[in-house]
Amino acid sequence: MEKSSSVSIVKCERYSDCFKYVKEAVDMLGGIEKFVKKGDRVVIKPNLVSRKDPDEAATTHPEIVKAVSRLALDAGGIVTIAESPGGPYSAAMLKSVYSGCGMDKAAEEAGVTLNYDTSFSDVQLPNGVTVKSLAVIDPILNADVIISLPKLKTHAMTSYTGAVKNLFGVVPGTHKAELHFRLNERAAFCSMLVDLCEFVKPTLSIMDGVWGMEGNGPTAGHNRYIGLVMASANPFALDLTASRIIGYEPCEVDTVKQSLERGLTPPEPEILGEDVEKLIIKDFAKPESHFNLLQLLSLPPSFNAAVTNALASRPSVNADICVGCGECMRCCPPKAITMKNGRPEIDRSKCIKCFCCQELCPKKAMEIKRPLLNRLMLKILK
Repeated sequence: MEKSSSVSIVKCERYSDCFKYVKEAVDMLGGIEKFVKKGDRVVIKPNLVSRKDPDEAATTHPEIVKAVSRLALDAGGIVTIAESPGGPYSAAMLKSVYSGCGMDKAAEEAGVTLNYDTSFSDVQLPNGVTVKSLAVIDPILNADVIISLPKLKTHAMTSYTGAVKNLFGVVPGTHKAELHFRLNERAAFCSMLVDLCEFVKPTLSIMDGVWGMEGNGPTAGHNRYIGLVMASANPFALDLTASRIIGYEPCEVDTVKQSLERGLTPPEPEILGEDVEKLIIKDFAKPESHFNLLQLLSLPPSFNAAVTNALASRPSVNADICVGCGECMRCCPPKAITMKNGRPEIDRSKCIKCFCCQELCPKKAMEIKRPLLNRLMLKILK
């Protein structure tokens, strides 16, 4: 039987009392018992991109994780919190990220387990459009129920990150870098994300939209209060709705665009709860890398590659903030960054503009810069 594409939207002002609002959002979809049965092995997959304080709004808030854990436990599930953050997929990295993001305390208070099993398996995606095989962490493969907890925020490479992009965290460590390197064009990368989501098929997705991130997300943007909890059994419908709330058209977010083209979500999902039209934030700041001059210029396709390369936004080091930790060099998929005199240098001929360096820089020293010609032309054409 096909999953419902209904999306529930509930207002939630504070994390401190979010349990009742998370429950309300799930109850609108039929209640947690519809998704979790007694004895089910339940994996909760939050967005823990890197070690970030919950107040930075870069990761799923621990109170949301705790609320969903309690719901799954109440339904009789055996609950584990699992994630593969950016960087190496090791027990030491997991311990650091869990601690920094408040997951250790959330797990202890809810009475659930944190995953430290770093095994993974190669799986086949026979229906994949862009990829036919991937590495996926074993806790996901062994689960009966997968509950995805994305964060509502922008993203330098994909413009928006949500329920579909959250599942990139089921790919272990360095395998993420390999995919970035192989699929260095945005459309191809997002097609892979849709393939992956179709393989994982999360049972339920619940979005932390209480505090989100605007601007140069997913880690270096600015906190933005949104005040919402959203849920759906269909992650594509959830992303269509959530991205609309923060001011994106479907054609501007490749994962959303491709899910519509593949028929994975209806163009107008049934909305339960709040009225979407009253929630749209018109001034939600987009990443510097989002603006597409090619759409404004309407150039022939033969010119697109050269113009894209010349005008595309790119990472740039803010020397006043950089502490020379070398994390950008370690996480760069094409190895375009080297450390010289304790500071990173970017080889522009190798850079694929995946913005992994910007995403994983612990000090937000890797910034997104639009070339001067880009800025001037946008000003003229808009």
